[in-house]
Amino acid sequence: MSKGPGIQRGVLLLLALLFGLSFGLNYGYSNQTTYLLGAVKALHPSSWTRDWLVTQTHFYHPAYAWLSTGLLRLSPSGLLIACTNAVLIAGGMLALFLVLKRLARERAFPAFCLLLVLASVTRTLAPGGTYAFSEIFQPSTLGSLGVLLAAAAFVADRPLASGLCLAFGGAFHVNYLLLGLCVFGVAWLLTGRERLIVRALLGLGPAALVLLFFLPFLLANARPAVSAEALRIYQDVRSPHHYRVPRFAWDFATSAGFQLLGAAVLIGPARSGMRVQRRLLSLLFGCWLLVIPAALLSSVIVVRSITQLLAWRICAEADLLAQTALCAALVSVYCDGRAALRGYDRRAWALAASGLVALLLGSLAGGNWNTSLLVLVLCVVAALISAGWLGRLTSKAQTGLPLTSLSLALVLTFVGVNVVRFSQLARHSNVLSGGDPAVTELCAWAQAYTPENALFLTPPLEEDLRFQCRRAIVVDWKSPPALPSEVLEWFDRIENVSGRHPVLGDADLTGYEQLDAPRVAKLRARYGVDYVVVERGHELDLGVSPLFSGQRFVAYGLGIERASAPCTHSIDTGSPPQHSPLRCAGSPE
Repeated sequence: MSKGPGIQRGVLLLLALLFGLSFGLNYGYSNQTTYLLGAVKALHPSSWTRDWLVTQTHFYHPAYAWLSTGLLRLSPSGLLIACTNAVLIAGGMLALFLVLKRLARERAFPAFCLLLVLASVTRTLAPGGTYAFSEIFQPSTLGSLGVLLAAAAFVADRPLASGLCLAFGGAFHVNYLLLGLCVFGVAWLLTGRERLIVRALLGLGPAALVLLFFLPFLLANARPAVSAEALRIYQDVRSPHHYRVPRFAWDFATSAGFQLLGAAVLIGPARSGMRVQRRLLSLLFGCWLLVIPAALLSSVIVVRSITQLLAWRICAEADLLAQTALCAALVSVYCDGRAALRGYDRRAWALAASGLVALLLGSLAGGNWNTSLLVLVLCVVAALISAGWLGRLTSKAQTGLPLTSLSLALVLTFVGVNVVRFSQLARHSNVLSGGDPAVTELCAWAQAYTPENALFLTPPLEEDLRFQCRRAIVVDWKSPPALPSEVLEWFDRIENVSGRHPVLGDADLTGYEQLDAPRVAKLRARYGVDYVVVERGHELDLGVSPLFSGQRFVAYGLGIERASAPCTHSIDTGSPPQHSPLRCAGSPE
């Protein structure tokens, strides 16, 4: 008997880690090409000495830089950073298991398996391109983890633990700090008057202290002289997919569907005095009170300072909490049949029906039916069991599924949902399979045959070149800085490099393809460019042969002595670059 709980804990941990691994093992990819610059710079001070973004802008994730520096010092290949992402995702899901322990008690394990199945389909996505977890380790990963841990401690009525977890997440991501203070502030107010001040101080005080650290940065962002134009650039030009609510308004239907379903299973127990359900419903209410007005003030009446708060980022965590409540309720029906539905009144059924309709509307608008169909199937199974379906199929008067059988079925379902991801893990993990061969090829040449302090002019949509090549670039679209004055400088560089005035969106960056000798001369005079990189098919007529010509990129040197023959080497993608030495014009023998 003593081995049972230990085995279950081991399986629980394994399933959580497998869920984390389903996001892949990646390093130096997507947002990391910006967020990891500080860590690499700390370990290699001679890198990017002439890069404006690295040397002249404010880095707004200092705690993440400190942590990632330590991880890179231990594992320069980035493997440890990739594995850390999987572990932190597992930690976030285990925080939800702690909530399930209080909601479902001895049925927490099958409820957790069901939650993993649901999260495997949703991928923790939320409105505006936000998410709780992703394929890379970034500051938001830690912010999301902190919020989920704080929620688990809040539900357990442990104010200090909740406050410390909220402060932990906020220290790594200031957006989660501000949103968390709002949501948990409302939630604490709804938990009753008994020792309210003490509990609120313990639950919010640590995060408030972290906020003091970020206060100079937040005040710098609020300067009216430049902030209005910077906000316009950020919200309308650079990131409308995050900030322009009308573009993704229908995404809120899916989120609302989960919130309504979560409220449906919580409202009855909460009104009857069950504290765990009441606390969880208080957290969801805090999210609604923040997100709904913010969305309206970002669409119906546009208040840019409210829009910049990106309040719907918290929807991803709120959806996970609502899904946690839903999974606990479904497992209860699967095990107890109709008896589990006692206590659900008309209000709960109306909320549940509204939630299903919202999910269907979200699928109709977005075209992604996986989530809605899964929830419908789960609800249909619950309806059949509650109607006595099991008793008709078996000779026994069975009202629900045995706990062990249900757990095994849900574990197998989780594995089945992710079997393709697990089978293709190596292919979709750049730590295991390598990165873009065209980028690898260019960077091998740059690192071997150009000075470390060289400055490159590169296509602004090529976000990997600065990080992978370890060479300074003039600007790229992926990496806008934080402070308003810096955003204006970044945008000026984007317009100059793209040759479009004004730039209205990323479509205008194709102006780089019309780069010619006069524009190169102007950019060289303004920024001191040493090398120019263009894509094949858009070669330049600079009166000189290229120094490098590869699969996708062609590079020219400006004012650099060249040998007589250009580089025409194309790396064999099956061989590491160090095993295929380049012989290019201007390259030393």
